[in-house]
Amino acid sequence: MIDLDTRAIVPRLKSIESLALIPRVASTNLVARRVVSECIDNELSLPQAMIIAGEQFAGRGRNDRSWSSPPGKGIYATTLISRPVRELPLVPLAIANFVATYLRDTFAIDARIKWPNDVLVGGRKIAGILIEARVQDERVFLLIGTGVNVEPVKDDTRPNAVAISEVTPRAFGGIEAATAAFVEHIDEMLSRPLDRDEVLSQWRELSVHEPGDRIHCVIGDRTLDGTWSGIDEHGRAVLNTAEGTIAVSAGDLFLA
Repeated sequence: MIDLDTRAIVPRLKSIESLALIPRVASTNLVARRVVSECIDNELSLPQAMIIAGEQFAGRGRNDRSWSSPPGKGIYATTLISRPVRELPLVPLAIANFVATYLRDTFAIDARIKWPNDVLVGGRKIAGILIEARVQDERVFLLIGTGVNVEPVKDDTRPNAVAISEVTPRAFGGIEAATAAFVEHIDEMLSRPLDRDEVLSQWRELSVHEPGDRIHCVIGDRTLDGTWSGIDEHGRAVLNTAEGTIAVSAGDLFLA
């Protein structure tokens, strides 16, 4: 179990009201879903909280892919927040910015973002983000699942992964220090209002993509091949294809 002094951390936080530490769980997002459902069903306000697991035995990533989550090897967390519905399109890009800047500021790692919100270092994945949303009236209840590789895991589920301990040039304090810094960084970022221009500008600065990069994109049963042309004002990936210019709002994007 991660040994965090929550009583020392929580009073310093600006946005997150509580931290829940769970030694072992199927998935932090599953726990968060139950919390959100209870709040909606009973007309309660959603707690601004973060659930952190020492280990997940059924962690999932985007498109229901498995995410290996052994103890002591990574940060496995779900953050629960609510935001105005109008901010929802910005959230995936903003959270990717938060995680990338956490790695850059805390560990001097050149973290980059692959659309929409995979975080890479040197072309290898160091962090993944899975966001779920429930809309009620003018508010959206967000479950922001984040997995960050802290120590290397050598198994078949991570063929192209890298961990903080492998790439940081700074003195490394281990899983507890990395997790505490993660909580405080995410909290600081969440305490600031989302500004569309700032979110888009920062994402573009941190993007791994360059104009003209060859892209293969899978959208359900459909595939697109084209070149990268950036993101639009809604955060959609803009691809130049044989069919013309196409804006993609959701899909799996691969660097060709």
